[in-house]
Formats: sequence, C-alpha cells, structure tokens
Amino acid sequence: YKDTLIKIISECGKEFEKASRVLNGDGAEVPNLKTLMSSVGDKCAPDWYRLGLELDVPVGCLNIIQSDCLGRCLEGMRKMLCKWLEICVNPTWKQIMIALQSINKSSLAKSIDQEHLQ
Repeated sequence: YKDTLIKIISECGKEFEKASRVLNGDGAEVPNLKTLMSSVGDKCAPDWYRLGLELDVPVGCLNIIQSDCLGRCLEGMRKMLCKWLEICVNPTWKQIMIALQSINKSSLAKSIDQEHLQ
C-alpha cells in the first residue's frame, strides 16, 4: 500500500510539474526562479556577477547585489536571477544557455540545453 501511494504521489508531482510550466509566445518554456536556482544557481554561484553581465542585468543593479551579498555567492546568484526575471521582457532558457557559454561554462550550458531546450 505504501509503495502504491508513493508511486501515485510521484506521478501527480510529475503531472503538476508539466502543468506548471509557462510557455512564451514562441512556445519556449519560461524559466522560473526555483528551476533556475536548481539548474544553474548552485552550479556556478561564484560566477553570478559575470553571468548577470551576460544576461544584461544593469551594472548598477549588480553592484548593489554585490554589496548586499558580500561573500554569499548563492544569495548573489538568487538576487541576480530575480532581477533578470524582473527586467527581461521575454526570459528564456536559450538566453541562460548562451550566457553560460559566454562565461566558459559550456558543460553547464549543454546540460541546460538537454534538460530545457529539447
């Protein structure tokens, strides 16, 4: 009984995850903060400032985040991604992938491509 219940809960979770994906006008999945942090945040947190520059987050915003999060890279990444999602008109995983490639995080960019773009 317990195994069956776990299986049902797991299947419902997968269906909810599919249903909660937001698509833009081109049919591309729009990233959300939770997914961004699990896919990118903890894997390249020390590079959050450079990634922010590649994502066109204004330098003034990045500098404020940097002084707010001095020494706390993961928090800097979270705040930078929040700002990017806030100011970007049409945020996409492709933009994240290209930005990662630009800061020499090709293996992470490839995993983003495989996980979110195919």
